[in-house]
Amino acid sequence: MSLTHIEIDDEVLEQAKRLGGHRTKTAAVAAALTEYNERLSRAEAYDHYFELAREWDIEGAEAAHRAEKEPRTR
Repeated sequence: MSLTHIEIDDEVLEQAKRLGGHRTKTAAVAAALTEYNERLSRAEAYDHYFELAREWDIEGAEAAHRAEKEPRTR
């Protein structure tokens, strides 16, 4: 953990403490950073899967799925 000196609007920080139920400024900032990182991680994953989906062959996948469902003939 590192000690960092930053300026944060007191009203905004107090609101974050109140809304988040945090007892300390440090807890409020830590929770905010955790949530921020989680949101960015989700956005990064979304972008990754969006790029993968651009290469998907939906029609081919649907045809394969239908073929799996058809009864086998001998």
